[in-house]
Amino acid sequence: MRRIALLLPLLAGLTASPAARAGNLHVAGQQSGNVIEYDASDGSPVRTFAEGISEGFLHPGGIAIRPSDGALYVTSRATGEIWRYTTSTGQVETPRLVGGLSSPAGAAFDASGGTLYFAAAKDALSETVDAVKSVGVPGGALATLGSTADADFVDVAVNATHVFASDADGDRIVRFPVGGGSGTTVIGSGLDEPNGIVLSSAGAMLIADRGSDRVLEYQLSGGSWSFQRVVLPVSAGVIEPCGLALAPDGHLSVSGCLSNDVVRVDLTSLVATPLVAPGSSGLASPKDLAWSGSTLLVASAPANAVVYFDSAGSATGVRALGLSPPLDGGLAFAPGGERLAAVSLAGDAVIEYDAESALPLRTARMVCAGALPFDAVYGPGGDLYVSCLGGNGVARIDADTGEPAPFVLGGAGGLIAPRGLAFGPNGDLLVSSVTGEVLAYDGASGAFAGVFVDATGNGGGPIDPYALLFQAGRLYVASGFPSEVKAYDAASGAFVSTFVPSGSGGLDTPTGLDFGPDGDLYVTSQADDAVRRYDGTSGAFVEVFVAAGAGGIDAPLDLAFRPAPPLVPALPGGFAALLAAALAAAGRLAGRGRAGRQP
Repeated sequence: MRRIALLLPLLAGLTASPAARAGNLHVAGQQSGNVIEYDASDGSPVRTFAEGISEGFLHPGGIAIRPSDGALYVTSRATGEIWRYTTSTGQVETPRLVGGLSSPAGAAFDASGGTLYFAAAKDALSETVDAVKSVGVPGGALATLGSTADADFVDVAVNATHVFASDADGDRIVRFPVGGGSGTTVIGSGLDEPNGIVLSSAGAMLIADRGSDRVLEYQLSGGSWSFQRVVLPVSAGVIEPCGLALAPDGHLSVSGCLSNDVVRVDLTSLVATPLVAPGSSGLASPKDLAWSGSTLLVASAPANAVVYFDSAGSATGVRALGLSPPLDGGLAFAPGGERLAAVSLAGDAVIEYDAESALPLRTARMVCAGALPFDAVYGPGGDLYVSCLGGNGVARIDADTGEPAPFVLGGAGGLIAPRGLAFGPNGDLLVSSVTGEVLAYDGASGAFAGVFVDATGNGGGPIDPYALLFQAGRLYVASGFPSEVKAYDAASGAFVSTFVPSGSGGLDTPTGLDFGPDGDLYVTSQADDAVRRYDGTSGAFVEVFVAAGAGGIDAPLDLAFRPAPPLVPALPGGFAALLAAALAAAGRLAGRGRAGRQP
């Protein structure tokens, strides 16, 4: 069963208009390590859709805007670092602010911007317990304000004299002097897994109480903090609120780590209204928030990115991206065209992107256990299948969890160095093998189901199979050497024709192919860095569609046209909200133990 967190983003797409870039060609370059998008009508470069990033954060834990210069600081949980970015462009600024940490989380500046405070797990400084740390900006010393045994500090808020830290495990708020010293529990009851924390005034504290699906306000009175009111109730539908930020106009922004949205709360009337729709631009597990002028920045851990939205909640582009490996393998679109999966051989990873915004959605790592993932295809059930070149098998990435597992075992049926993948009309998974064969495997179990095309090309001549493509009752196979495209009967595998003869139109080492919206066949010509177009009926050469090197194309390995998304009529007024509420209720009924919550 898919988690409620995965269902909610779909609501955002039910009323969406057709994607503006549907039909465009996307090409994966093996040497350039990126994916380039081209106009479907004339082959002109549109944009670099995605590329590997070699420095910056990995799994953002918290974000903070420095008040003195407006720069963006991001804590990197996976690498134990803090990085600085130019907020307007999202470009990383080197060197990193600090390293050697362990899973740094929420962060906040003092009023001057001279000191950054952040929550940190145990490391070389605190050894065995969670701590609150500070670092001078830029390039100051790293210090530990204080540490607390058995704590799980998630976020911090700062005033002139103290740093307040939310302890998710201890269900409390702990206060440390800004100059360092022992921590004091100032709120020790009434909380259930507090996460985001912000001071709305000198005597008012807002807390995202993740375990109760509420935002609470506490007031300082007589030296003690006491409960004042519920700012955001359960009925608002925000599931597991985790990030808080005060907007320039004074409203409170709240992110739902499980509902994948952001809502706006008027702190006077307590009216809550949607700001960022569930799953907008692929938003998932929005851990932390910050406002930079009229721009809302949201840390999205699964995407390994900081996503930008305008004051109306519309995404304004892909910026502040974290580390990602080179995209030097194959690619595949989900059937509806809303997602693109790109393979990294060098990084043993597959990254899924929002096909419209190019925002990374999530990354599956160690896909082939170090054995070189090569190509990918979405299966009928939504899972992603990846050929493991060095492991002689195929992995399957679960659509719900994003976790990879073996599907076709190494060497099954004689498979060696698998490359292209395609699901046949009978549900079998076909895999091209360096042995010159196309082998079939049961689409449900991965068991070997037989040789579909043998080493003789089923009588049509030997092939060096790469990409596989089913179209109109035929299986088309790109043969690297000789440089041709063969056609076989989709049901029997019988040889039909050499659809594109060897070297036709200058074709040299074809490795990827797809039929375009116009019905013609488009083929990568890897050896001369181009894409060629052939008549979809006769296979006759038509033109060089993407000229050599255009847009930075280098050793194109695979290509695909983005499918047009299905047209879905807008839902009746209020229905989407009702459905969201029903899903939220279902999630609570199913139970959400802490061990199963997203980080």
